[in-house]
Amino acid sequence: MPVGLRGELMAAEVASGETRQEGLSQWHRFILSASMFLCVSAFGFLEPFVPLYLELSGLSRGQIGLVVGVGAGLALLVQPLLGRLSDRIDKRRPLMVVGALLTAAAYLSYRGADHLVLFVLLTALGVNGISYLNTANAVLVSRLALAHGGSRGATATFASFRVWGSVGYVVVSLLTGLLVTRGLAGQSPTREGLDPLFTYAPLVFVLVAGVAMLLPDPRRSELPVPPPDKQSKRAVSGEPKADSTAAPHRGGQQNLRWFLFAYFLYCFAWNGSASFLSLHLRALGATPAWMTAVYATGVLCEILVMSQVSRWCDEFGRRPLLAVALAAMPLRLLLYVPAPHPLWILCVQTLHGINFGVLVTVTVAFVNDVCTEETRGAAQSRLAATSGLAAAFGPAVGGWLASAVGIPATFLVMAGVAGVGAGWFLWKVRETHPDPVRLHRQGPMVLRPLFRVLCIPGVCLARLPRVRRSKAAFDARAEK
Repeated sequence: MPVGLRGELMAAEVASGETRQEGLSQWHRFILSASMFLCVSAFGFLEPFVPLYLELSGLSRGQIGLVVGVGAGLALLVQPLLGRLSDRIDKRRPLMVVGALLTAAAYLSYRGADHLVLFVLLTALGVNGISYLNTANAVLVSRLALAHGGSRGATATFASFRVWGSVGYVVVSLLTGLLVTRGLAGQSPTREGLDPLFTYAPLVFVLVAGVAMLLPDPRRSELPVPPPDKQSKRAVSGEPKADSTAAPHRGGQQNLRWFLFAYFLYCFAWNGSASFLSLHLRALGATPAWMTAVYATGVLCEILVMSQVSRWCDEFGRRPLLAVALAAMPLRLLLYVPAPHPLWILCVQTLHGINFGVLVTVTVAFVNDVCTEETRGAAQSRLAATSGLAAAFGPAVGGWLASAVGIPATFLVMAGVAGVGAGWFLWKVRETHPDPVRLHRQGPMVLRPLFRVLCIPGVCLARLPRVRRSKAAFDARAEK
């Protein structure tokens, strides 16, 4: 399943770092949180049970990867088009309602599917619907938020909304696991035993459509203009102004392309292995309750990380946190391999908090730093399309590997891919925050070498000795 949970930011007080939400009424905050809750909660039953349901329907592991991959791959075509369309009409709410209803219909139709082609078509429709719902939620939060603040402390506000999505995931995941386990009455999972899940759980998307009708969706011309002092701070920091004419910030599009390549490898590795994690758990003897407990544990850790990562991101910058999250993925995949029991996987899954808890929030801040108001929807869709490309090829390659050499070997290969992505990020990608705390200069002395790697691209570190030598020679000649 592609994890297209994108978001954008609401600003905070520059001096104190406290979030400012005076522009949003209590009702708007409630309805935005409810939308996040429902949209993300759907993954609570999709991630653990869709691969299992496909296998119980007679599909091979290679075919499961194909079903997930082809559906996600359409995001390459569909998501940018939807992003441009919503930017052109300057409205997200109508598309969200249609997308939610189509997604509900797709997963409700799973029970009647009995052929590979049907599963491919239904999954493609459902995956693209979910991806757009999360992207649109992100843009709505951003448009209301950025009209009322600056860049420092901005990520805290998005996390305050996004955390309700994680809560929804945990609730739905644990609830479905307990109900499915009770329905099976101790027997091994069968397709008939999982059929009720795909009768009632997809109805959550009908609720999403109802909530979407109530979401605040102002046009650009209806947004309040920030006060002059805030607007000037945006101009200094490189953040988009209210008139959307500000130039992209630090590193620009080249830096974004480098980041998207590293992000693609991360998503490729994760999607290529995550699609088969529930099958790996089943091979270890896990019940449906165990499966959902594993996924819910990761999301609980994600909530804990997200409660702090917004403050760290706005204080220390985007790059150090992204570097840690990307480097943790290969370690996580390697630790899946020697698991003797589902409890081992549950403990390893706590690293999900570092991976997804950081990326779901900080990637949004990173992209927001290098785009303008007029290109925000397209930029977020570009991010979604990157994950869509990875989600298309990752499961397909992972399914082929799982059929050929087994799931543990698939985890090893994907760990190598994730390691390459982390290395590329550390070597190439620059910081985009306008004014972070320089950990490599102000942090504890014993940790400064580590902070230097996390904060400064490797390509820049490699040039430092030459720069220092040339500067010393210049100073010597000048003195002479």
